Amino acid sequence: MVEYEVKLTASRKVLERIESEAEIVSWNVVRLSPIKLLSHYYDTENFKLLFNNFAFRLREEGSKKVLTLKSNGIVKGGIYVRQEHEVELDHENFLSKSFLRKHFPSIYEIVKNEELIEVLTIVNFRHPLLLTKNHSELELDLDYLHFVKGKKKVEYYEVEIELKKGRAEDLIECMSLLQEKYNLKFSGASKYELGLRCFNEIPCS
Repeated sequence: MVEYEVKLTASRKVLERIESEAEIVSWNVVRLSPIKLLSHYYDTENFKLLFNNFAFRLREEGSKKVLTLKSNGIVKGGIYVRQEHEVELDHENFLSKSFLRKHFPSIYEIVKNEELIEVLTIVNFRHPLLLTKNHSELELDLDYLHFVKGKKKVEYYEVEIELKKGRAEDLIECMSLLQEKYNLKFSGASKYELGLRCFNEIPCS
């Protein structure tokens, strides 16, 4: 599956303002119910997956658990274009070599005999908005984040816009409207990378 999304940095005040106003020129906006997402990121001790441009995540939403392997992909005009592969988890040992070989062979080939460990947790209180216009559909997520490593915790705020249906041009239009109205800047990296940088796990360059 290919994912098209935009990530914009914001302050808590700006997120609250966007949600309270909930108006984006020429788009129909519907507030969806807030959700809590708990994301666990796994890698080897020396970040073999990260340095091979992958992120391996277990996301919990209520009782639902989904494993996702994401590539860093490319950035075109501020849009992240990335491949991702998802597997809904039941009670399997997803860190076992047999599970990885079957469901995520690319991880298995990179990791070899090394073990995967949890390197970062992200708690996300997400306030989603559904945007529709003509045949296009976007999900605009107002993300109130906590990056967590051990007893350390760092707050972060982000606007994420994902193209659900339609053209990349629609995503660019919505992004431009938000940037102009709220003076938002592009996020320089994925949530995973930003979280690791907060704890000085990887270089900033």
